Amino acid sequence: MTISSIPPFHSYGALASPQAESEIISDEERDILQTVRPGYGTGSIFSTSFNIVNATVGSGILGVPYALHCGGFIGGMAISVFVGFLTAVSLMMMIRAGIRSNIFKFAQLSERALGRPGFHLLNLFVFIQASGSCISYFIIIGDTIPVLLGQLWPENALLANRQFVIVVLSLLLIFPLNLARSIGSLAKVSVFSVLLLPIIILTIIVRAPVYAPQHHAPVTIFGPSVLDALGIQAFAFACSHVAFNNYLSQKNQTVVAWTWTSVISTFSSWTATMMFGVLGYFAFGQDVQQNLFNSFPADDLIINIGRFLLAVSLIFTVPMGFYPAREALQKSLGNDTPDRQPTKVQHYTVTVALFIGMLYIGATVQSLGKVYAFVGGLASSFIAYIIPGITYLSIFKRAPQLTAQSETSYLNQDEFKDENAVPTWWMDITAVVLVVFGVGIMVLTVGKAIWM
Repeated sequence: MTISSIPPFHSYGALASPQAESEIISDEERDILQTVRPGYGTGSIFSTSFNIVNATVGSGILGVPYALHCGGFIGGMAISVFVGFLTAVSLMMMIRAGIRSNIFKFAQLSERALGRPGFHLLNLFVFIQASGSCISYFIIIGDTIPVLLGQLWPENALLANRQFVIVVLSLLLIFPLNLARSIGSLAKVSVFSVLLLPIIILTIIVRAPVYAPQHHAPVTIFGPSVLDALGIQAFAFACSHVAFNNYLSQKNQTVVAWTWTSVISTFSSWTATMMFGVLGYFAFGQDVQQNLFNSFPADDLIINIGRFLLAVSLIFTVPMGFYPAREALQKSLGNDTPDRQPTKVQHYTVTVALFIGMLYIGATVQSLGKVYAFVGGLASSFIAYIIPGITYLSIFKRAPQLTAQSETSYLNQDEFKDENAVPTWWMDITAVVLVVFGVGIMVLTVGKAIWM
């Protein structure tokens, strides 16, 4: 389907224009427009924040206690604050740069900053990051639900079979959530998923003190592997790849409104993640597992409630990683371009093939720690830190004349403008820190992988 086949709207603003609101368009057309243009968002600041929190607080939360062990408790907490701050600012930078350049696609913005190689690099790393997230969700579902079913029906070995449970749940419950085009359609399930987090954390609060006396949890400045801690934390907080998807789904698309969305979502994600991390670390200390729930006995009733709710939450979180991965793949295949969107056949073909590929890896791979460290150190560092910093500096600090190619945009009738989409001195400094920090993590991670 081409963008030009949809009746054009000639005015874009913080809210959908009167014409946009009065025009009668189908749900399918709105679903498409909400993925490419401002002015068609329907979500509130809070519902969009829930979407981002749902995308951020996924499987990475289970590895944070292990990250506090690897980096040292004090060092790990300092890393989390630093990474959380960079995450919030990178979300703000991305949208300001997008409004300033009139580009509302992550890959096109990367191309604007780094040329055509930047477009392909961004798509590659978004695909790795988002796919890695989905695979980690499948792994955790496989670590939780079969344990519960095995406790309930010990005589039925099939229900305790990890691969069988992952495949059945994925095909029946997760796959249908990935069929829509716009991530905005998941706002309600995201709210439900995020509201499960306090209950999950409560199960840890109730049971962690019981196991704490059996384990030593030293409050150290540095741990045995600070680099692993950096990779896990980078993976746990990375969400830049869903910035534009969620921005376009938000109704109030001013810079001020998006700043509130960035702050609310990042603070909520950091609070939930670090509560989970601190409780898990002090419960099991140096004996904590890469997946916190694996540190608890399989027959702990209250923890099993937490395991079940976590699996339910992740079922609704898989699409938050799947949508960006599919979009990156569609762009690489040439199906998603500035003047056209994938046809129905292309959309459903890629959706089915990609889902089967992710499901296969998630059902056969069991090392969650390796997924965290590799994806976090390699892909997350590029997506969450390097690209936001480079694009911001490129858009706001390079010569103001843009080439005709760099002005390529989905908005081919009018420009979306906001007088608050301007650089600030502290964002200038943070942009440089983002690039240096991201390159450092990436180099060290790749170097460690080669060395090992």
